[in-house]
Amino acid sequence: MPLDLRLVESFVAVAEARSFSVAAERLNTVQSAISTHIKQLERQANRPLVERGRGKPVALTQEGMAFLVQARRLLALADEIARSPGGTVDPAPLRLGTSVTFALSVVPKALAAFASATEGMQATVQTARSHELIDLLDDGDIDVALVFDQGVHPARQWTIETELSWAAAETFAKTANGVVPLAFLEDARDLRRHAFAAIDKNGGFDTSLTTHPDPIGMRAVVTAGLAVTVLPSVAVVPPLIDVAEHLGLPRLGTLPVSFYASKGASKDRIGDLSHCLRWVLTGHREALSDLTPSQT
Repeated sequence: MPLDLRLVESFVAVAEARSFSVAAERLNTVQSAISTHIKQLERQANRPLVERGRGKPVALTQEGMAFLVQARRLLALADEIARSPGGTVDPAPLRLGTSVTFALSVVPKALAAFASATEGMQATVQTARSHELIDLLDDGDIDVALVFDQGVHPARQWTIETELSWAAAETFAKTANGVVPLAFLEDARDLRRHAFAAIDKNGGFDTSLTTHPDPIGMRAVVTAGLAVTVLPSVAVVPPLIDVAEHLGLPRLGTLPVSFYASKGASKDRIGDLSHCLRWVLTGHREALSDLTPSQT
């Protein structure tokens, strides 16, 4: 496995500063991200590089001191290649974390626009629950996250209120007794709250409820035409459709979706992806060139 230059850069910063916190300041990131980078580098190098101990100054192991010489050479060589005529070092892909819902709907359109705007810049996508993604961001395992809003956080860049829709497969039909089967993730409390608040307010709807531990499994049930769920309107993409009018279901409210970015990632690349995600989330109402991330 080739070494990630970001991990090597973090190691050299720690070795020179003899401090995780100072290294984080130098690299414009957080201390937990530096710690994660060192652990990842030690796994890749298959050797301990830094001695750890509470209350002790940071020190390198014997293997770490030997590796430091090689690490400095590697970074110098990468810099030399980048500075040479026509020379480039491919930047590491931008690491995006998001939910399965957005990964299957909003993200593909946004990444296509991102690649076009940045001449093929690469990105990776990791899916998890919203609160788990914030932890991954804090630990430096991802660079940015698009999730349902998780509250005040120093990494939050902007928030957009998104309309909610009743979603199901085109083949969906009410059960014989007129009951509408609803499906939600076990921890999708906000979506369930909106659904049942709308039903209680309007009345006249008989529903049943099943909850699912896994988003892919729930998606399979809904796609099979076995149930209705609630999704952001921008996330209702084929083979799912908005079935509110067909079933006479009440109008739903909105939920905030937020974009979070780590300090250590490239601001330019984050800005480009941020613009593309906002463009999709706003239903293309604004031109990509007109989008400017707003601070929340």
